[in-house]
Amino acid sequence: MSASPATTVPSALEEIARAAVDLAKEVAPKSFAIRPRRSGVSFSSEEIGRAVGEAVRVATGSRVDLSRPEMEIFVEARRERSFIFTRIVPGLGGLPLGSQGKMLALISGGIDSPVAAWLMMKRGCPVSLLHFDSRPYADAIQQCRRSAEVLAEWSAGRKIDLITVPISRGIEKIAAHYPRATCILCRRLMYLIAAQVIEKQGCLGVVTGYSMGQVASQTAENILAEQAGMCLPVFHPLISMDKTEIVDLARKIGTYAITEETKSCTAVPAKPMTRAGKEEMLRAEEILGLREMAGRLVEEMKVERIG
Repeated sequence: MSASPATTVPSALEEIARAAVDLAKEVAPKSFAIRPRRSGVSFSSEEIGRAVGEAVRVATGSRVDLSRPEMEIFVEARRERSFIFTRIVPGLGGLPLGSQGKMLALISGGIDSPVAAWLMMKRGCPVSLLHFDSRPYADAIQQCRRSAEVLAEWSAGRKIDLITVPISRGIEKIAAHYPRATCILCRRLMYLIAAQVIEKQGCLGVVTGYSMGQVASQTAENILAEQAGMCLPVFHPLISMDKTEIVDLARKIGTYAITEETKSCTAVPAKPMTRAGKEEMLRAEEILGLREMAGRLVEEMKVERIG
């Protein structure tokens, strides 16, 4: 997928050659090449190359170099009109938004999660955004709202739901009983909440901004312990990327400046668990009553339409 600013002319060799000469004169290259393609016209690509190339050579004195030309002139000859251009601007690629199922993207206010949401949008998935309001441990609601506004600009006129669920009471209870496992159990609580929100939003899965090993909580063992027993698909589009790649994408889509100063959660323990046991976390979830807590917290969710 690409776009090119082009000169449009009737599909006649003389008109195509004239337009190509005009473009070549603006640059006056030492060498050039004609890159023709055709569909629905009576002349062949070879004939386009010969006729247009000769016209450019005579008009400019430039030599033909098909291997390493200083200037390439592209010709797209169609039945009724032809397009002559010198620039090809690559598109983003991906799939049309809405061609795949809707996703619920967890958004923290940090750099990674908006990028993860954007990558799923690029693959055709509309998204709703779920933010867990963990004040006073972290306050990133404004960053999430501004990131949602940026993502809405990429959504082809679709509005995006920004959903907020308070979670600080859950963090407080988890940290008091399992301090080293705070991040893992908090994440399990988030998934339990998300499992109910996707039903309300008509989503088919949950999206995270996880990158393998980027922080202590994002190890393979911890990810397994967090998701064990969860009856919902979880997508990690950033899982194999390093921070530099993620930051580059954040700059590209326009969320980096919004999220770069977001403060970390103060509930993160000094020595977080990095290799949690799945069975241990399942027992802790039951002892703490996280499933019941998730149901109560979902009742307090707020939805804001962005875009």
